[in-house]
Amino acid sequence: MAEHGGEGAGDGRADDLEITAKDGTIDGDPDGTVVVELKNRGGRSCAISGYAGVDLKTNAGSLSAKRTGEQAPSAIVKAGESTFFGINYPYNKSGGSGIRVTGVLVTPPNETKTVSLPWPGAATLPVTDGSGSPVKVGPIGSAGQGG
Repeated sequence: MAEHGGEGAGDGRADDLEITAKDGTIDGDPDGTVVVELKNRGGRSCAISGYAGVDLKTNAGSLSAKRTGEQAPSAIVKAGESTFFGINYPYNKSGGSGIRVTGVLVTPPNETKTVSLPWPGAATLPVTDGSGSPVKVGPIGSAGQGG
């Protein structure tokens, strides 16, 4: 579990993080949720805060997730432990084929190295009018720990 504060922690670098994604949708929720885990596999604690960059790979090109605007707590993730964030997306209830999601690209905060992951959520998103991304990303620490 991530703790707040701490001394001697370095920045959480992509090379020290094992990044995975799984479906975290709760029955009855109006939208789907994918929970992304960032596990510290480095030899020391690391500081991670802010928002990860998230782009969905689709049959219509890349779709960038928009930040939710929630306050992003600063967290220290000890070696071998994890922190999480959520990606929320609308279900395709249109009856049409929608936009097919083929993967997700995750860039940890303050990093330039991107990790490509399989998309564990619903296979398609609804087609929108282009007035904004229907996909939202929460800050680091906003999911998976009772949040």
